[in-house]
Amino acid sequence: MYQQQIVAAAEYEFSRTGFADARVSDIAKTAGVSLATVYKYFGGKDEIWDALNAARMQEFVAAVRVRTAEIDSPLEAILVAARAEVEFFAAHPHFLQLHINEGLSWASASADLGRGGQRAAWRTGMDMITRAAEVAVDAGQITHLPPRIAAALVISALQIWLTDWVSAGKTEPIEAVADAVVRHLRVSLGAGPA
Repeated sequence: MYQQQIVAAAEYEFSRTGFADARVSDIAKTAGVSLATVYKYFGGKDEIWDALNAARMQEFVAAVRVRTAEIDSPLEAILVAARAEVEFFAAHPHFLQLHINEGLSWASASADLGRGGQRAAWRTGMDMITRAAEVAVDAGQITHLPPRIAAALVISALQIWLTDWVSAGKTEPIEAVADAVVRHLRVSLGAGPA
């Protein structure tokens, strides 16, 4: 129970101040626990960050799998997954904000970008979408892009639209944002007119 409280508080603090400026004492205060309790469960801010990214990535992957499990078309599965990803980030606004705060390209799975568990989470997401793109290429549904480029387009579209949505004050309904992402990807991935 305390671990989840601490991770949830850290998600808020990381989104508010960024990783570098977040303080473990603020995480403890937000969690409503003592600093000693935080250190009982985590060795420090880096471990909390890794636990947060690992937990959210598991939830993210599960959300995508649930939505795409019954989809027969590989390309349609990518588009349904993109919608699920937009909705996932909207449902976890602090997680979205902390990734926006980092200011890095989500489409880069480089070992040099991100920090700790965030790098692993980004690689997991990139690999998942790349595998889906490979299936779509093999099925002849994506014909003009290598799978890694198709995956990078998906992730870049998510970052661009979600960052714009946050910057504009989240005034547009998230369903409209998801629709725009899917329309863009349908055209970009070569699925025909929107």
